[in-house]
Order: sequence, then structure tokens, then C-alpha cells
Amino acid sequence: MKILVINGDCIQTNTSANLCHLAYICGLLDAGHEVSLLSADGRDYKTDPAMAIPAGVKHYTIYGTSFYERISLKKRERISKFVKTEIRSVQDSEANGGIMQRLKSAVLTCYGVHGIYATFVRRAQRFRSDVAYDYVISISTPVTSHLLTYNLLKTGHIKATHWIQIWEDPWYSDAYGFNGKTDIFNEEKRLLSFAERICYVSPLTLNNQQRLFPESAEKMFWMPLPAYYKDATPVHKTSGRNIYGYFGDYAPAARDLEPFYTAADKARVEVNICGNPSNLFHSTDKIHIHPRLPLAELKPIEDNTNVLVFLCNRQGGQIPGKIYQYSATDKTILFILDGTDDEQAMLKDYFGKFNRYIFCQNTVEDITRAIRQIESGDIGSVQNVSLDDFEPAKIVKSILEATK
Repeated sequence: MKILVINGDCIQTNTSANLCHLAYICGLLDAGHEVSLLSADGRDYKTDPAMAIPAGVKHYTIYGTSFYERISLKKRERISKFVKTEIRSVQDSEANGGIMQRLKSAVLTCYGVHGIYATFVRRAQRFRSDVAYDYVISISTPVTSHLLTYNLLKTGHIKATHWIQIWEDPWYSDAYGFNGKTDIFNEEKRLLSFAERICYVSPLTLNNQQRLFPESAEKMFWMPLPAYYKDATPVHKTSGRNIYGYFGDYAPAARDLEPFYTAADKARVEVNICGNPSNLFHSTDKIHIHPRLPLAELKPIEDNTNVLVFLCNRQGGQIPGKIYQYSATDKTILFILDGTDDEQAMLKDYFGKFNRYIFCQNTVEDITRAIRQIESGDIGSVQNVSLDDFEPAKIVKSILEATK
């Protein structure tokens, strides 16, 4: 089938969201479909060579970087070369309600509810194609992917038999709690009303969204994120000791990594933590703190890790996509539950059936218990084997079949 994927970001920048976008695209190709991609031009972004668009994809790019974004990107790149630690501290203080953050918010308000991505939509909606697509799949983040798709379909600039919206994250009820605004709620409601089918990546999110937007509830379903690892990565174990790794961002508003840091420090296990904000914790002789790294620099650290640490979000119901990627390895996975009691129970019920993870709650005491269990080798019936349940071609097949 002929499928057009639409995403309003530069897919070649190194983010967990873009890794998932690429996994969807790879899954479509692996399933034998003819894939086209419409996305943002990356000339103003720092792209990662490892984040390549797969061969065989017909790729259309639109340059739509706003003036605000160009200034921000250039300034960030220039300053970061000299004062990485200082700029992170400034950004953290701004995120806590500093004066600069309020000024930025005032400027962004001028762009409307879709923020800086509105510029991309305005330019990209001129795109035209004579191809009769079987499916158009719009993937957020950013949410403007869905707005652009609607505009293109409405004007007849593209034609498709089916339209599926994939929401990797909800908008109004995001994990950080930044988007709880009436105008965002109304725009999300409007965008959802346009879709034929709406796919979420967490059963918790599906329940929340069906409750928030009952008028679109019947169109909603959920499907796990596809894994972007092709094969299980090898286990490296040095001198008989385990090396733990947490890879991903951990802003306290979304994820509370402090209990794990404290438990690991007390247990004296070796840990690599890679992500932002990298100045939240201090390195020790056993715990090594790194900022977000390019994939080429991250891979040796990942390859030398044999216990992968997965941390759930504190709120919002979203499941960080790392768990699906980790499940494609043959490494031990420490699954740290967080959220409400009901959310934790639902997550453990779903993921527990795979007999693949060592679960604990996000407290120092329970994480310590789990670490001791791993260190003793007493992991019970848990099997450290690669799961193929989240293989990209299988996931996209199930998503496409949801329209039948």
C-alpha cells in the first residue's frame, strides 16, 4: 500500500520521540509498504548522523523554522560550547518560573496555541501530491502534525482513503503538567474530531483520553510503541559486576529519579546516568552522570550496560518509550513503577505477563530490595530474553488493521 507519514519536526535530531518516529517508518517499510514522508527541514537543527531516514522512503521536507526558533537554536548552540553547565542551570531556573521563562512565554503566545510550529504549518500546507494514498498517518509530537494533515486533506492537496492520528503523548494532559490550558484542551478536542482513528501508546493514556474527550472515545485505541533496536544488543559483564544504566531525561516534574540515585549510591553499584538535567545529581566514584549524548557516543555506554533502568512517569499515564526498546535486548530490566496505585497496578498487569521485568516501586527501600535481588542473581522466573512483541512491522500491521 501507499502510505504518507506526516510529522512536523526534523526527524534527524536525536530525541526519543524521533527514534519512535523512525521505528514506525521502518516498520512500514519492513511490512512491504511504499512509504513517503513529509517533515520539517533540518538545516537549522543539530542533526545526528545515526538518525538517518531509511533508504526507500520518498522524503519531502519543508523549511518552516520560525524567527524565534532560529534565534533560540543559534544562541543555544553558541553558548553551549563555552558554558554548558551554566546554561543548564539557567534553563532549570527558568523552568521553575524565572523571569526569562515568563518573557519567552509571552513571545510564544504571539504564535497562537500551536506555538513556534505554526510557522511550519503555514508553509507546509502548500504541499501538493497527486498520489492517491491508501493511508496518511500523522504522528505527534509535535501536535501540529495533525493540524497540517487536516489542512492538506481539507484543501485536496493530498488524497487518502484512511487517516490515522498517532499520539505518542497527549497534549492537554502531558506528563509535565505544562499544557493544562483551556485553549489547548479545545484545540486538542477539535483535532481529535477530524481523525478516522486515533492511536495512543499507553492503556493509561487511552483511558484518560476517552474520559476527557468522550465524543471521540469510540475512535480511540492503543498500541505499544515499536522498538527501534534491530537485534538484541550483547551483554557485557566486567569482572563479574553489574553495570546499571539509566538513559533518558529525568526532569523532576515528569520523572523522579532521586530514589534510584540514592538507592544505587547506598548499594555501591556502578551506574551510568545519561540525560538532562545533568546537573541535578553529582557523580561519585560509582555513579557517572552524563548529559544527553549523540547516539554514537551513547552506544558504547549502552553496550557496556547489563542492567537497564526503566522509570515510569509521575503523572499523565504515559509510558516512556524506552521500555519497548529495552525489551528487544537480552539484558536485565529494572522496572520502577510510579504514578497512582491504579496506574501502577495496570502497568504491572500488562507488562508482568511477559515475565521479563524486575518490578519495584519508586521508593529507596523497594529499589534497594530490587537491586539486592539483581545482585544476588535471584530473579526468580524472570527471563532476560529479547521479546519480539514490539517488533515494528507487527505494531504497524496492528495499527493499520484498526481501520478495518
